[in-house]
Amino acid sequence: MKLRSAGLALVVAAFCAAVPVRQSQAQGEAPVLAVAEIQYIDTSGEVIDQTADHFRRLREFEASLRTDLTASGKVRNVALDCPPNACSIGDIDADQLLGKAQAAGAEYLLISSFHKVSTLVQWAKFDLVEVKTRNVVFNRLVTFRGDNDKAWRHAASFIVRQILDHEEP
Repeated sequence: MKLRSAGLALVVAAFCAAVPVRQSQAQGEAPVLAVAEIQYIDTSGEVIDQTADHFRRLREFEASLRTDLTASGKVRNVALDCPPNACSIGDIDADQLLGKAQAAGAEYLLISSFHKVSTLVQWAKFDLVEVKTRNVVFNRLVTFRGDNDKAWRHAASFIVRQILDHEEP
């Protein structure tokens, strides 16, 4: 079920046209962004159960995305109306997440999925979707090494810079 959901996020990205993120034209204000919880899949087969550490790091990663993107002044943040720990692409489908983003007044929705494939390697997929048109306006598939707090903080900083540096051509 979770792998199917991760595939759904990739299908959404493949079927949607990529368009640059634009500032809200009406009032010149920064666009409103909702950040969905991150889906996490671990197929590394490690003997040590790191579920609690991964859960904590995911929530810290999400909080860092919200805080750092908002602190830039380039976006405003809005929360999705979901039960706790049930608001990722692995929990509900993309259409439902987009509906929640629209109901919250978001212009953009950030959907993410992580896949830990080995002791040291994790893949992370990020899709920024324009809620109104349902077009993917930014997507990245990145890998990061390490499974500790420092590696996760570094990955969060990297993706925030990628999102903020993404501009119209």
